[in-house]
Amino acid sequence: MASTDLQRQVGQLFAVGFHGYTPSPEIKTLIHDYHLGGIVLFSRNFQNAEQLQALTFALQHEARLAGHKRPLLIGIDQENGLVTRISPPIAAQVPGPMALGATHDPRFAYQAGKSTGEILNFFGINMDYGPVCDINSEPLNPVIGVRSPGDNPEFVGRFASATARGLREQRIIPSVKHFPGHGDTATDSHYGLPIIAKGRDDLERLELIPFRRAVAEGVETVMTAHISLPQIDDKLPATLSPKVLGILRKDMAYDGMIITDCLEMDGIRATYGTEQGSVLALQAGSDSLMVCHTFDVQAGSIKKVCEAVQSGAIEPSRFESACRRVASVKDKFLSWDTALRKNDLAQLDTINQKVAALSQEAYSHSTTLVRDSASVLPLSQSSKVVVLFPGDGTPAGGAVDGEGMGRQGSYEATPYLEAIRVHNPSTTELKYGEAGLSTEEWDTVKNADAVIFVSLNARESPYQERLGLELPRLTRSLVAIAACNPYDFLEVPEIQTYLATYEPTIEAFSVAAEIIFGKEASKGSLPVGPTVSAKSNAIFELYDAERDVEGMIDIWETALSTYPLPRESLCALFVRPNARHYVARIDSKVVGFCLAYFNADGPPKTVHVAVLAVDPAHQNIGIGTALLTEVRSFFRNQFGLENLNLGSSFPRFWPGVPRDLGEDIQNFFTHRGWRLSPPESRSVDLYQAIKDFQAPEKYMTRAKERGFTFAPLKPEDYDACLVGQRKNFSDKAGWVEAFVTLHPSKYPDSVMVAYDSQGQQVGWTLMLGSSEVINYVWAFPQMCGPNTGLIGCVGVDEAHRKSGIGLAMVCHAVENMKQRGVQGGFR
Repeated sequence: MASTDLQRQVGQLFAVGFHGYTPSPEIKTLIHDYHLGGIVLFSRNFQNAEQLQALTFALQHEARLAGHKRPLLIGIDQENGLVTRISPPIAAQVPGPMALGATHDPRFAYQAGKSTGEILNFFGINMDYGPVCDINSEPLNPVIGVRSPGDNPEFVGRFASATARGLREQRIIPSVKHFPGHGDTATDSHYGLPIIAKGRDDLERLELIPFRRAVAEGVETVMTAHISLPQIDDKLPATLSPKVLGILRKDMAYDGMIITDCLEMDGIRATYGTEQGSVLALQAGSDSLMVCHTFDVQAGSIKKVCEAVQSGAIEPSRFESACRRVASVKDKFLSWDTALRKNDLAQLDTINQKVAALSQEAYSHSTTLVRDSASVLPLSQSSKVVVLFPGDGTPAGGAVDGEGMGRQGSYEATPYLEAIRVHNPSTTELKYGEAGLSTEEWDTVKNADAVIFVSLNARESPYQERLGLELPRLTRSLVAIAACNPYDFLEVPEIQTYLATYEPTIEAFSVAAEIIFGKEASKGSLPVGPTVSAKSNAIFELYDAERDVEGMIDIWETALSTYPLPRESLCALFVRPNARHYVARIDSKVVGFCLAYFNADGPPKTVHVAVLAVDPAHQNIGIGTALLTEVRSFFRNQFGLENLNLGSSFPRFWPGVPRDLGEDIQNFFTHRGWRLSPPESRSVDLYQAIKDFQAPEKYMTRAKERGFTFAPLKPEDYDACLVGQRKNFSDKAGWVEAFVTLHPSKYPDSVMVAYDSQGQQVGWTLMLGSSEVINYVWAFPQMCGPNTGLIGCVGVDEAHRKSGIGLAMVCHAVENMKQRGVQGGFR
């Protein structure tokens, strides 16, 4: 039996749901006896604003009474649009992800995140299970669909990032989902385990792109997907797989909190069971385990994890790291003062009015007139109009109500009809279903001046699809509205007038009505399909030195004109045995390149992506992004390397992204999943005039008193120098290579050595003067004139560090360079 302390530690790693409008006896037991870490709220838990606010306060009050050190995480699926837990009249409706995508403006996504955060904050909810980072690359996907901003990975990343930023500004914890990507499946994981037959390279080119960006931007939590990826792990689903979560933990170096999707969904429950699934998920790398519905299963799962911790099945370090990450997120976002604060309900009207106004602007920019090839619009306000609305159950997916019990969506047509009648008061409504239309109803349809046909996920609903295909030949004028997924009749040109609202909300539908009757111009455009982003027709492949270098140099001179270098120097820097560059060609012309180098001394361990350049005439069409993708793919497939460094070693270009290129360039790399160090910690290459340099006497005296001497490397000491480099610096790509290159018989006075009192080498630094070798290993000193050298690879034997050797050695090197006529140096 687990100790009380262990049970309470484990309880912090669980987030659970419950039934009722007040804290149930079961949830109180979990809070008091198990020190439950988090609560998952559903629409089933609240009726109105006052009760919802009282509920979250009561839950936090129970936690405080139970002696919790930190408040509860209280989370909810407020994705907006199709999946909206807190909906009107309690809170203003906010556009969902694909509606936001249709604006093609991430500012609306940021504002939606901020508005959502303000609503959640008001009600005492501190975590949103969103934004969605899934890419809806499968139009028949029954679980994602319009919950995704679109079908382009960079596009999805932009909108998810903007939404997360808005949430964070309101002190709401965002959770990007569903890692590693749930978009390319035709199975709903609420009811089964989707299988995605993709390998790592496929995932890197699509599904992982938005998650890499989120991680690079420091997202606090990531939610897993209940999907099977047999090419990554042929035994365990993603949520339970160390191999899949290892992509996030190891390859992306993510140290934030990983949370599972509900472990009572059939993707886990029907395969491994929720209790064992909780153990496996924690072993795999998750930190917070979600069990949404059943008390016995929730308590059993906590006990099962306790047993696994006690037996050692869950390693202590794994358990401790999970506890640390949950505590870290709580410490960053939560406080008891906030958790036990009740906001004035009178403020809610003001918040809702503000949110409604902002949302209305977004809806007016999202609802889309896809086509009106017959020029039917605008309809007359006095014409005879019939609205056809689906009356039987419509496909909605398990996420809509969050229960995953197979209930289909049910949408009452009346408010939609009223939105039409605002513009045409005599409009008639007909409900249609599995039985089709009666003879009398068909007569009404045929005699109408115009028919407005509304569909809800028709590609998953045969009766809707059947009627939609019949109507074009039996109506005078037909206007079709896809009131959820835009795919319904997107590829049916016979339906000549077609609108998409991306969600079955009255707010989005009302804008469609305004467009139909000419009161509003359509401003939205499809966020799916070939119009989403411009694509180049470039071909990407490894460079060929004989064929490509001249073209690469031409691009350098146009794209990097502020860094002018002689062509022969660029050629020497490009063409290396340890180089694996990629080029982009359009019609055999090089239009972009990416320089990549690995350590030449032994098998590749570290890869430096040194330069990315695209011809200005071919920028902003994805060439730079594709070059980075190809380089990553090459080193992953050829050498098993997942982590590439942005910057350079030998040859040296930049130590990172040049600051003078501006914030947009920094953001370009971050948005593509490259994790940049904070500005204050980034290394820089510094230039200093040394003509008047005087070594500080204290450094020189201290080293001399300790018995150290300094002299340029001699040929007879070269082998000992290499031994010292390999012993101390073999983990630094290019470092050893530089010393291998600079044999003193060929390049005298290129290395300064520090010797101890026994004559043993204990420190080294490069001290290159103006010569061909400096142009071979360092790109930019020559830009400062012919008398420029450099100090580099300053290293001290591990046993002699912090004894003042390095500073004195650099001073001796600078004095040596001065004597050789060098007037300035990089370091």
